[in-house]
Amino acid sequence: MLELLKRSQFEEMYAIMELSFPDSERRSREEQAALFEDGRYRVTVLRDDEGRVCAFMAWWQLESCTYLEHFAVGSALRGHGLGGRFLDELTAALRAPVVLEVELPQTDIAARRIAFYERHGFELNGYDYIQPPLGKGKEPLPLKIMSLGDKLTPEQFGAIRADIYAAVYKVFAK
Repeated sequence: MLELLKRSQFEEMYAIMELSFPDSERRSREEQAALFEDGRYRVTVLRDDEGRVCAFMAWWQLESCTYLEHFAVGSALRGHGLGGRFLDELTAALRAPVVLEVELPQTDIAARRIAFYERHGFELNGYDYIQPPLGKGKEPLPLKIMSLGDKLTPEQFGAIRADIYAAVYKVFAK
């Protein structure tokens, strides 16, 4: 059963985040925890039989879209279909359009990640997209946007990119 994570339970989620994302793709512990002060930011979790967080999806309810920012399943549970079921259940309950960022399909793991999302109804959009740095001393990352259902029109992409940049990264689209 999916549930919204409370700020007081943050450390359970962040432990999985640290193991699942390189430093360049996550905020510091303090910056990540501070996001709970923004009413648009939410974390949905899945718990194991002992009540521990075993998977999470951090997401933003923005004006133009629902933006899925971080998604991870604990390493011991990967490869058993849990992530796909979690993704399907959560996205069925979210307001469309639902979008997420993915690495460019230049490595085997990036291509497999894109294929995973495609199996769950996402489309890879061809527009150029740069993820602004997630903290001081971090570099921007060239990524792609995937959208649930249909590909985005240029107008939709522009509005979504501007919304993500302003709300999530606190920068303005050029």
